[in-house]
Amino acid sequence: MLRLLIVDDEVIVRKWLTLVFQPFDKEFVVVDAAANGHEALEICRIHAIDIVITDIIMPDMDGMSFIQALREFNLHTQVIILSNHADFSLAQKGMSFGAAAYLLKGEITEEELLEATRRAGKKLAADDNPPSPSFLGISSHQVSELLTGGTGEVLQAFDRALISEKDTVWCIVFSQDVTPAVSSSLGMTNGAEWTNQLTALLAAAELSGTVGMITDHIAAAVVRTMGISEDVFCERVQKLLTLPSRLSFSLGVDGPASNSKELEHAFSHACDALNDRFFRGPGAFCRYRSTTGEHSDFRKEINMVQTLIQGNELDRLKNMLKQISARRDKYTIQDIDHLRRVFNTMAETLIHHTLSYCPRAAESQLAQVNPLAEINGMVFLDDIIAWSERLIDICHNLLRQTVDDSNMGPVLKYIEQNYMHNLTLSQISTVAGFSPNYFCNIFKACTGKSVSAYLTDLRIQQAKRLLTTTSKSINLIAEDVGYESSSYFIKIFKDTTGMTPNRFRRMNR
Repeated sequence: MLRLLIVDDEVIVRKWLTLVFQPFDKEFVVVDAAANGHEALEICRIHAIDIVITDIIMPDMDGMSFIQALREFNLHTQVIILSNHADFSLAQKGMSFGAAAYLLKGEITEEELLEATRRAGKKLAADDNPPSPSFLGISSHQVSELLTGGTGEVLQAFDRALISEKDTVWCIVFSQDVTPAVSSSLGMTNGAEWTNQLTALLAAAELSGTVGMITDHIAAAVVRTMGISEDVFCERVQKLLTLPSRLSFSLGVDGPASNSKELEHAFSHACDALNDRFFRGPGAFCRYRSTTGEHSDFRKEINMVQTLIQGNELDRLKNMLKQISARRDKYTIQDIDHLRRVFNTMAETLIHHTLSYCPRAAESQLAQVNPLAEINGMVFLDDIIAWSERLIDICHNLLRQTVDDSNMGPVLKYIEQNYMHNLTLSQISTVAGFSPNYFCNIFKACTGKSVSAYLTDLRIQQAKRLLTTTSKSINLIAEDVGYESSSYFIKIFKDTTGMTPNRFRRMNR
């Protein structure tokens, strides 16, 4: 079906032409009608028009100026001139601008008009290389040049096209959320695929603009917002993320801009805004927000990471990652590099620690992991956290496999040689090279007892030996096995054996 636009300053002519095509609604649809070239140009920018039927003599912008503007914008549209003037020079000029036909209002029949329109449609379909759609004086391949401070000619053409104070544009920057390999499998292997898909999405979201490639995986659109509020514009932009598409992308937005210089700033801001997808995840709508004030350098987190790893408190380390994730709404894009440094420090410290304490880890792929490359290659915080948690689990398992009964030997020997002293958990865990909390878990897994229960059992066994083989007083025996208070020793002994030390001595002599 061919989409038509009728342009004539006479209301009766616009109504007549609309009625001519109504019975042929399977072939044609009249999208809109305009009273002059300016109105027609706005309609062409917003809607995909196949054929324009236009008068020549009109106020504000005449037919010839309108046709010339269509060609400057590279709009893929056929034009039929319908005029009252049988002027060969006008006809010649119209045809030089690419008009498909020049018809006279007073002589043309409805059948001839229909046939001329059908011929224009065939000509449109036969064009294998349609021009790249242009918008506001720029074509698709000029978008990058415009947004990054292009030549004076491109900028001037754009500024000329902003025809009123209310005529403003916004910049949308699109970035693929998938890897190059996935992009290739989806057929998004070149800029043409990207721009065609995004242009179609813009039209489906009722947005008018020109899309161009910035890099292999980043595209940008210059979108016109004249006549719609900022809220409505943002709603339509967010709709882009919900429309069916082979693309997977996030987008950054900023505007409005009323000239090329402001648009260049909007592009820079939209690129900055796009960094916010690090926290939001795939398919993010990222509106530019100015950030002020101080930003954390995460020194506290880095120190905590190192402390937890050195103490083998890997469960607490995973909880710390969850806390970082939970605070994502409080972070700004300036914090991204600092956060990456936290995760890189965590990974490098954890791998080094595991390789130091676990000989078998050197034989695994762990020794080949490059944390910096891995983390910098990830776009989203959730991906980094998931990768970090997997790394923690791998290292945790390797360390647990290493700490078995034979590895606990030096610790048990240390306790046996020093039980008579005032031993602390911190002293004992230092021998093992673990934090007190982590060491308690490992010790109980290996011995079946807590550290305090193991030490108490050892002291009571030694006390029993002294009670049955020596005549030392209860006070001296208490000191010999590590108790400063004889009354406390007697209490512990009775709790453990069910009798006092004196009774035990009498019964076992």
